[in-house]
Amino acid sequence: MRWLWLAVLLFHAAPAVAAQNDPGGKSSPGITLRMGRRPSLRLGKIARIDFRLKFQGDFRGFSPQLETKAGLFDLHRRRIGVEGTFLKHFEYEVERELRREDPWRDVFVNFRYLRDFQIKAGKFKLPFSLDQLTAPADLDFIFRSRAAELLSPGRDLGITAHGRFFRRGLHYEGGLFLRDGENARLGDNPGAERTFAARVTGAPLRLLPLPSRLKTIELGGAFTSSTVPEGPKGLPGRMISRRNIFPDPDPDLRMFVRGQRLRLGAELSWMPGPFSVKGEFLHVRDQRRGQGLRGDDLPDYLCRGWYLAGAWAVTGESKREGLDKPRRDFPRERGPGAVELAMRYEQIRFGSSEHPGRPLRHQRAANILSNSDRVWTFGVNWYWNRWVKIQFNGVRERIEDAQRSPIPGRERFWARLVRLQFVM
Repeated sequence: MRWLWLAVLLFHAAPAVAAQNDPGGKSSPGITLRMGRRPSLRLGKIARIDFRLKFQGDFRGFSPQLETKAGLFDLHRRRIGVEGTFLKHFEYEVERELRREDPWRDVFVNFRYLRDFQIKAGKFKLPFSLDQLTAPADLDFIFRSRAAELLSPGRDLGITAHGRFFRRGLHYEGGLFLRDGENARLGDNPGAERTFAARVTGAPLRLLPLPSRLKTIELGGAFTSSTVPEGPKGLPGRMISRRNIFPDPDPDLRMFVRGQRLRLGAELSWMPGPFSVKGEFLHVRDQRRGQGLRGDDLPDYLCRGWYLAGAWAVTGESKREGLDKPRRDFPRERGPGAVELAMRYEQIRFGSSEHPGRPLRHQRAANILSNSDRVWTFGVNWYWNRWVKIQFNGVRERIEDAQRSPIPGRERFWARLVRLQFVM
């Protein structure tokens, strides 16, 4: 909220500031409204305000049938916001979800006096996981991978330093956050405390004598480190339907942990022309100090996940430039828009670092009986124009421990998903 009020005050003060800097009014055009992809308000050379809208509605069907809180139709995202610049060296973004529970999404200010060293402060996503950091409107699939959804931190309050070197060939970001993100919380359970996070990405192959297309391969690595207070704060396992599979189908149960939480991530991204290949490996280790039934230390709690995904724009648009600008949009130019085929395979697993004694499903088990979810996702994306996209996904999940599936004894599940998206 403080950042929002700061932005409002600056916007109200901008005309007065402009008048003082230019009494004759010759160099400042005053307040103008421009209509492009989205409405944009210009306050002379002092500030720019771009208005944003994001709406996503999902139709869902499951086989066998599973009851979900969202039901068969869910207005998944209803967001409004503003973004832009002010006083030349400051960028900002304020985005709010139209709901009562945790409505504020990204609320931050970025200071960019130096391109290679910028400072960002407010509420935003911790720099971890390519899939998690991809904007929801730009995803190749309706839902992010299970690993990115469950093992990455998500948003929190913090401050980071970031920038690019070597002609934008190397990007870095690192900073300190109040907690370890909203994805680790369970109701009023805040999860881990103060968190340090860092991420580095780049295209190192462009320094080698390789074909030009291979030089565009981007590699990256990231980590977070935080301290988790004692309690049932271990990360949970969920399916696409958000039904629990670990440690137990009961959504209120989690593994007891205490100590350091360490996240590690490695990522790959390659977008040659109309094709794209993306992949990640994410690893989370929670210490369990004094969490045994007799107060003894237990082997660490491990969560690991990975995915490999590919997409092909059959209408020929460049993936790097984005498919939201079709060569011939629909229906204004009577073209097909942009059509893309996508496929992803992924796995996520939960267990313990060591296996002393008999494996058990208990929240304080020394040898945790592991469980995993293997997922195939097949998708078709239809970009009508710069504002509208329709996605079709078929998802097949296989649960390793069928006794902990939403339907005991059932290990295979199908989901049919359709998303309607409007973004401005």
